[in-house]
Amino acid sequence: MKICTPDALKPVVLWAKIFNISGDLYTAVAFVQNPNINSKNPSAEYHFSIFDENGKLVTVRDGKTSVPKNKKFAVFETGIVLKNQKPKSADLVFTSFSPWEKDTSSEPKISLIYSELFATTTSPKITGTISNASLVNIPQVELVAFVLDNNENAIGASRTFADNLGSKTSQDFVFTWPTAFLKEVSVVTVMYRFP
Repeated sequence: MKICTPDALKPVVLWAKIFNISGDLYTAVAFVQNPNINSKNPSAEYHFSIFDENGKLVTVRDGKTSVPKNKKFAVFETGIVLKNQKPKSADLVFTSFSPWEKDTSSEPKISLIYSELFATTTSPKITGTISNASLVNIPQVELVAFVLDNNENAIGASRTFADNLGSKTSQDFVFTWPTAFLKEVSVVTVMYRFP
């Protein structure tokens, strides 16, 4: 059921950052919360701005994402190539929303088990298993890993997908980073959502 957009609260951007993957390759990530308990949005357009250390705009990425109900989720922009530039910060702004939809259904019962970060001095890695205890097959689950330092600041993020997760089945997953983190890792968090 569609609901009036003015009746829906806008998603809150908790933070947005730019991460160097390797060489000139970067990924921009925003961590967002949807405060609407029983409403979701199938298509929200956004504007991702990347700035250098002087606050000068380096590049902009526009994209779309779905907004799950009553959930914190990540927005990823991958494959950003910046030659001879050093991005320092990022900002995400939602620019438009499709009609919000009321959703009072229960989510499928999902559980995650995952390791601590290992191989931290070479190519850091997290391994884990996602299990679907529900009676429905799930076409796709988005999995996101955040690596936090001692001050609980995100110093790394990665994303993968579990496809065709059948009822009462499990799948293994892995997150990897090509180089070691420069700061000491304190917390690893893995979360999921249904795209």
